[in-house]
Amino acid sequence: MNKRPDDYYYFERMKFHLGGNLDCVFNGKLVYPRQLEVHLPGDGKERCNFRCAWCQGSQLEQPLGDWEETGLRLLDKLEGRIPYHIYGGAYTEPMMNPYIMDYLRMTKKHGAYFGIHTNGSQLLKLEKEHGALQEMCHIATPKWKLGFIYPNDYLSISLDAGFPESHMKAKGLKENRLDEIIEGIRLLAKYRGDRDFPAIRIVYLLNKFNSSPEEIENIVRLGEEIGVDSIRFSIPYDVYGKDFEEVRRYKQNVELRNEQPFYKIISLYIQDKKPTIFWTSPDQQDVDRMSYRQCIYSYFQITLAADGWVYRCSSTASPSFKFCRLGEITDDLEAFNRLVVANHNPRWKPETCFRAGARCNRQALSINTEWEKMYV
Repeated sequence: MNKRPDDYYYFERMKFHLGGNLDCVFNGKLVYPRQLEVHLPGDGKERCNFRCAWCQGSQLEQPLGDWEETGLRLLDKLEGRIPYHIYGGAYTEPMMNPYIMDYLRMTKKHGAYFGIHTNGSQLLKLEKEHGALQEMCHIATPKWKLGFIYPNDYLSISLDAGFPESHMKAKGLKENRLDEIIEGIRLLAKYRGDRDFPAIRIVYLLNKFNSSPEEIENIVRLGEEIGVDSIRFSIPYDVYGKDFEEVRRYKQNVELRNEQPFYKIISLYIQDKKPTIFWTSPDQQDVDRMSYRQCIYSYFQITLAADGWVYRCSSTASPSFKFCRLGEITDDLEAFNRLVVANHNPRWKPETCFRAGARCNRQALSINTEWEKMYV
């Protein structure tokens, strides 16, 4: 048993967002995507306070722009037309940004949902200084109960360890930060009480430092004790910006070599009850599956990047992939709408990205594979 939670069936999510059919795809009209990725530029000076060895953007150009107020005005004018706002980063930690709560409030002002992808280091600090965790629980809303629709607001914490020593090694740290992150997660779970929103997701990327049976048992025990909603285990993919031959070698030497030993340990805990514990295989970002002729990921998301530009997708949100820039972040709604339409380009060749070392993420690979199989 290794059933993914419903939130992870991306093609179905996109299709539902588009009204249950794909007649609107590539018709030249304005169709807002399901989600807006917002990569807040760290604290404006530092991109991230951790140095994870597998940070997907670690080898990309990493400039930080100054566009937060412009972005807030844009979200206000969009009025929830893009129903899901994801706060993450190709190379930045969103919760370091002083505007993070302003963005969450703006998201909820217009009835949209939020998702936050974070290393968790700011949870306790933001709660102590601003009551942020209590406010998140107060403004979060439950999923709609009518059929297959959007999941809850959520926080996804890249924990990647069950013990402080391995957390320090995995995250490039010189001091123990894991205990305070766990305390922050505990507080979040306490404040939401017996509700299931915002959802609390733990991400665990397996490596030689953190994959002992004892450590896996400990993180599962902690997840159950705290009351998190899910724990996703996987092996980190190679970083973005590399030639595909390098990525293939990494897959052979790291992913495939470790897949069975790691899965043997994880399989003891896989369950579809709370917390849902599941495994994501290396196949879900295999570059040899990236052979499709069209990209329809634009109907799933568009990205406001940390450098102040709008990009085709979150995987390419760095000036290392300038060819994926659509235009500068703007608070002119008509101008932004033109960028959305431009992103829906049936003539865009995914090979353009692949030749430059830009790869699809899990969502894009799943969506484009289904599109290729069914419609191209």
